[in-house]
Amino acid sequence: MLRYENARVLLEKESIGQEIEVSIVGDTAANRTGKVPLQAARERSRRWTIQAIQTEQARTAGRVQSIRTHAETLKTEIQRKRADVNHLKSRLKQRRSDAESAKFQLGDRRHLALSNIQNPIKRTEHLWHSLHTKTAESRIFLCREAASLYRLRQKARRKNNSVVESYWIGGAMPSHISTSFSNIAHLLVLVSHYLSLRLPAEIVLPHRNHAAPTIFSPAASYSTRETIDSEYKSWYPSSSPTSSKPTSPARAHRPRPLSVDKALSTLMKEDPATYALFIEGASLLAWNVAWLCRTQGLHVRSDNWETFSNMGKSLWQLLVSPPAQTPNSIRTVSGHDLQSKLKIDRNSPKTIIQRTKSFPIFGHYSHGTSHSFLGAAEGMEFVKSWKLLTPTKLADKLKAALQGEMANAEWELLDEKEWDEGVDFGPPTTAAASTTTTATTTSTSTEEPSNDAENKAAARVL
Repeated sequence: MLRYENARVLLEKESIGQEIEVSIVGDTAANRTGKVPLQAARERSRRWTIQAIQTEQARTAGRVQSIRTHAETLKTEIQRKRADVNHLKSRLKQRRSDAESAKFQLGDRRHLALSNIQNPIKRTEHLWHSLHTKTAESRIFLCREAASLYRLRQKARRKNNSVVESYWIGGAMPSHISTSFSNIAHLLVLVSHYLSLRLPAEIVLPHRNHAAPTIFSPAASYSTRETIDSEYKSWYPSSSPTSSKPTSPARAHRPRPLSVDKALSTLMKEDPATYALFIEGASLLAWNVAWLCRTQGLHVRSDNWETFSNMGKSLWQLLVSPPAQTPNSIRTVSGHDLQSKLKIDRNSPKTIIQRTKSFPIFGHYSHGTSHSFLGAAEGMEFVKSWKLLTPTKLADKLKAALQGEMANAEWELLDEKEWDEGVDFGPPTTAAASTTTTATTTSTSTEEPSNDAENKAAARVL
């Protein structure tokens, strides 16, 4: 269109220019002759009309051609859009068909797929729980056999119309503190090894160049393994998967002894530092026993420190006193508790053991298996709910009790000496000499076993 308009303008410009030129030439001739040729004017008008008509025809033809081209383009676009619509309709129809096919028996197929996944999981969990139950039974058997081999016994006797219980281990009398502590330490390490437990306070059994057992405080435990020969490492609860604390070999922690070679009163007077360390060692040993009993389901009263520190009774109740459960009853209760737990909370861990009155905890919680792991949330909550005395407070109470026992023993001896001093110092008669001899003999016989009496007092406290 723009070209036609440009051509029209050029033609009009040329025509007007010719008319102006003719007019000027005509005016000049007319001025000369005084006449205007009429024929020339008509000729110019006719040519102008023809040119205008031709220009309009050319412009119309261009517009018609443009419209036809645009129409062809629209027709082509419409055909392409129709083809796209038909293709989309076919795809939508196919997708609807596929969706209907996918939804056909969707619930049954989903349940089948879920069952194919859940059944192996349940079967594996059942085998896992069964294996853990068998492991717990084996642990219980080994612990009871160890207690039997160490001859852990309870003896009861009547005294002043009351029953007095005493606990023996290894055939040693309770007054033999060093021997009893050594046997308890051996049994405690062996039981913790069978149960895959790491005791809070590390016990070092007798080994090369160390003839007596020792015990470390909880802060210093399991940091001196580099000094222990490799042939003895399998005895320690450090074989559990719990990682040890990295410490420098130069950092020395003084262990607490579990044996003494003197009477406690003599040791307290001659070597107060060793006496304090021994009392701390006894407290840590009692703390280990109470912690072991707690983790295995035996509730030791923590408010009464005498019950808390009675190691013989706690070990006897844990390893000897409870009757053995049958495997079937253990498995039945375990499966029932697991099913009830799954019904209550489906998102809870599958290793949680529900603590019921009929379900034994002994042998289940440990540091050596992922099932019933004592370091997990359930195990930590189980131990956290127990408010126990710290070893320091237990040692303070033990020191106070032993000092009271020793003071009472000294007071009894002082009464006899005062009775001796009350005798007249004149020439002794036969009766007076006999009385003095008897008093002296009594005093001597009382002083000789005084060390053993003090050990008995300490053994009764522990």
